[in-house]
Amino acid sequence: MATDSPRRPSRCTGGVVVRPQAVTEQSYMESVVTFLQDVVPQAYSGTPLTEEKEKIVWVRFENADLNDTSRNLEFHEIHSTGNEPPLLIMIGYSDGMQVWSIPISGEAQELFSVRHGPIRAARILPAPQFGAQKCDNFAEKRPLLGVCKSTGSSGTSPPYCCVDLYSLRTGEMVKSIQFKTPIYDLHCNKRILVVVLQEKIAAFDSCTFTKKFFVTSCYPCPGPNMNPIALGSRWLAYAENKLIRCHQSRGGACGDNIQSYTATVISAAKTLKTGLTMVGKVVTQLTGTLPSGVTEDDVAIHSNSRRSPLVPGIITVIDTETVGEGQVLVSEDSDSDGIVAHFPAHEKPVCCMAFNTSGMLLVTTDTLGHDFHVFQILTHPWSSSQSAVHHLYTLHRGETEAKVQDICFSHDCRWVVVSTLRGTSHVFPINPYGGQPCVRTHMSPRVVNRMSRFQKSAGLEEIEQELTSKQGGRCSPVPGLSSSPSGSPLHGKLNSQDSYNNFANNNPGNPRLSPLPSLMVLMPLAQIKQPMTLGTITKRTGKVKPPPQISPSKSMGGEFCVAATFGTSRSWFANNAGLKREKDQSKQVVVESLYIISCYGNLVEHMMEPRPLSTAPKISDDTPLEMMTSPRASWTLVRTPQWNELQPPFNANHPLLLAADAVQYYQFLLAGLVPPGSPGPITRHGSYDSLASDHSGQEDEEWLSQFKNNFTFVMSLVLNEGITFNLWIDRCSIHCMPTKW
Repeated sequence: MATDSPRRPSRCTGGVVVRPQAVTEQSYMESVVTFLQDVVPQAYSGTPLTEEKEKIVWVRFENADLNDTSRNLEFHEIHSTGNEPPLLIMIGYSDGMQVWSIPISGEAQELFSVRHGPIRAARILPAPQFGAQKCDNFAEKRPLLGVCKSTGSSGTSPPYCCVDLYSLRTGEMVKSIQFKTPIYDLHCNKRILVVVLQEKIAAFDSCTFTKKFFVTSCYPCPGPNMNPIALGSRWLAYAENKLIRCHQSRGGACGDNIQSYTATVISAAKTLKTGLTMVGKVVTQLTGTLPSGVTEDDVAIHSNSRRSPLVPGIITVIDTETVGEGQVLVSEDSDSDGIVAHFPAHEKPVCCMAFNTSGMLLVTTDTLGHDFHVFQILTHPWSSSQSAVHHLYTLHRGETEAKVQDICFSHDCRWVVVSTLRGTSHVFPINPYGGQPCVRTHMSPRVVNRMSRFQKSAGLEEIEQELTSKQGGRCSPVPGLSSSPSGSPLHGKLNSQDSYNNFANNNPGNPRLSPLPSLMVLMPLAQIKQPMTLGTITKRTGKVKPPPQISPSKSMGGEFCVAATFGTSRSWFANNAGLKREKDQSKQVVVESLYIISCYGNLVEHMMEPRPLSTAPKISDDTPLEMMTSPRASWTLVRTPQWNELQPPFNANHPLLLAADAVQYYQFLLAGLVPPGSPGPITRHGSYDSLASDHSGQEDEEWLSQFKNNFTFVMSLVLNEGITFNLWIDRCSIHCMPTKW
């Protein structure tokens, strides 16, 4: 570890700045000593106690305006400036909460810290999207922080029964939403704020915070998520209490898929294990004794489960824009307006679920935690019964029961990480379109399509050959293979003229009709155990050696909160203090770094290197994968009682305020309004807006400098906001014409 302290005060915000520390064998031994000093009383250890740390209750990686790539123009200049969105981390303590930001420089910066009692859930609300029909009533107060704490604003309401919205610009509370029952979680996007109760979901408009719709047919589970939901950019998925046949979509976990041999073996093994367990319970019940932890109610519930008509593992996906106002009810008498999909996902109650970035993939898990299901949702404009839900993968973790608490996707949707309360994060490879992950699909820095024809048809092969000839070497990540994914042996298998015509014409058939894609069962390539101390993961391998630590089940009642996310490496400063950023990023990585933070406040960056299976006799495009993981850097972010609080009002150069101002600026431009502080009005000429035609000289240069590389920003809005643009440039003017879809 570094000899000097990794912490220092920030000149920008007044908070604390933490530098990354390299994870080495020396740091591992030091962390073990620190852990023993923390948990062993001074009278027994004979060593002085280390700095006292506050107890962490929950951790989360947050998405807000600060790291929103679709709304910040600076993040679209990555290739030229090396700038990338920061990681945003929220830590909940038994007395308050804390917000951290880790930019690409690697130094963690404290943005917010408060001690106002226990907080069950908190969210930094993104700025809403508004236009001619919508107006943001809280634009001058943003950014907003939604908090669910033990006592409400009035102080007389029951604990955790209200959501208070605070302005991070002024520090005042701008809104309080009261409920009669406890709140368990908060979710938000650019459209709505979702409040999760035990058996109910309430959604509020992000501009006015008035109630938009509510769901009362949720099916709760024992935990850790009492009422699990998944909120994407537009869709909302939740656990339904029953299956309605008239709204059921095609497919799902009980659809027309044919199980593979591996899935059949796993199912048979689990059935045999369950049967033996129940035989033991019945025998002990007849003898008058029951095993520890097993009650008579458990035996009764299991004996009646086959006769119960209720199927709890049902998922409903709704469109938050078209679902309408009032109660959302899925019944035989209701229509299917706003219902995107309705399908069975598990035989047990759903415990956790998550959308990918695009919202097309949904990962779900039940209360047992043996298998995680990956579904692809293909909607139909008429009704949910015409939609198709493809069960692409069953990700098998193991036979021991575990409660899932966190699911995250990589940005290219080729990797899924599932974390359990045991403190283990399981890394699975997937394809967004299904199929077996292999060297062809996961050993390239970019995503390849199903048939591996994009590189050749787009002419990228010629460009790569030209670049490699200039560099004098090969750019293939695997020796002996073509640098282009189109070198797949699949091209040689297209001997039939009919097959060739189908593939050449992009005619794979109707994806909503049978046969649906075959189900594949995958095992994790790596299992990363989050210890109570750092450095307990073996270098250059995905296997975990037993750490010298107390079991979480004995020290924390079995709960070990963990959160994970993918991002660009930020450990270059810790390992090479004198190395420039450009040189460190010259090598293009296949997989982004995996960041995992545990309930002890230790954030660890793990390097992930997929490789061809070492036991394979010959390396080809279809060779299976193996994963090598190693911790590279760590940040100690846990708060101590000696730290000062960091509360609003903040300075104008605070990162959260700067991000909110930047988003608001581009929101005005998108709506055709005059942004605050702009050099002049935006004039309209016929069917397009001229951004600089009424200005000359220095004003033209100011406008053009503000809209540098604006074309990339407009294209991102096409994908995320449902708006298309016709954009062209003539000399000193940039013209932009928005058209609604």
